[in-house]
Amino acid sequence: MKNNSRFHSGLIPPALGFLFAAGLLPLDTASAFDQTGGQTGTNDERGSDVSLSRNLFTRTSVLWSSPQWQEFKRIWKKLRSIAPADGDYSSNQLDYERINKIRIELDNSYAELMRISEEIGIDSLDIRLLYRLASDRLLFLSYGSVLSMTRMMPPPVSDQTDDLLPQIEARIDTVVRLREDGLISSGEMITAFSNLRSSIDLYYLLETINSETRYSGVLWTVRWPMEVDRIQPHLDSIKTSVMESLRNAGSENEEGYSVMLEDLRNMEQSINNVQDRLPALHDLLLDLELF
Repeated sequence: MKNNSRFHSGLIPPALGFLFAAGLLPLDTASAFDQTGGQTGTNDERGSDVSLSRNLFTRTSVLWSSPQWQEFKRIWKKLRSIAPADGDYSSNQLDYERINKIRIELDNSYAELMRISEEIGIDSLDIRLLYRLASDRLLFLSYGSVLSMTRMMPPPVSDQTDDLLPQIEARIDTVVRLREDGLISSGEMITAFSNLRSSIDLYYLLETINSETRYSGVLWTVRWPMEVDRIQPHLDSIKTSVMESLRNAGSENEEGYSVMLEDLRNMEQSINNVQDRLPALHDLLLDLELF
């Protein structure tokens, strides 16, 4: 595993100070940095013996050597320049050919990352969530909020996910501005990045709920809390209500309630899977936004 040139560019130490101050980087990473990238001109072959899920630098050192990840980063950053200068997404002055080109680039990048996910140590769930966010960002930046034009309206959680996009874009813009102003180690940057991360965590969970919600299922009409730590308790309360109804119904419509409980169990598993991946997804967001 070779050191990346960015270890010696003078950019990493200020960023490291920010990451430690924000509590976004584990302490054992400091030792990893001192023993590897902190020493100019050295190569670190020990990384192959370290779990890819151990810390930020172990993971991203593999990513930095991956052209496929670098291509995804390029597209991610390219999204910042898409919105119309006047902010009017309904002006019909958008360059549709350019937008379609970015869409194709994004789809191809997603396919390539999925193809080599095991090789570079990224979970396929991480790639899917990042792709969905980038895809929704592209749609929003190109056309603004889009009304559903389907025969059957989507569940309310779909609107909740869409409503998060302007907030995410605003927070990305804030992080970019603070970086450009050289404030990466400041408390202002720490707050801005933490706010962005919280919004994106919520997006991941709502998007997962949206993709798992069946039109005819018990969760179709549910609106979800807009705080990450309230989503699981909200699901628990729905499950408790369904189980109470099942007990009250006795053998009547027992099959229907069993289907509801199965839906709830599947949803709970999907939410847990995303929550388990959040630490790794945080590291990927650090790489996308700060390096």
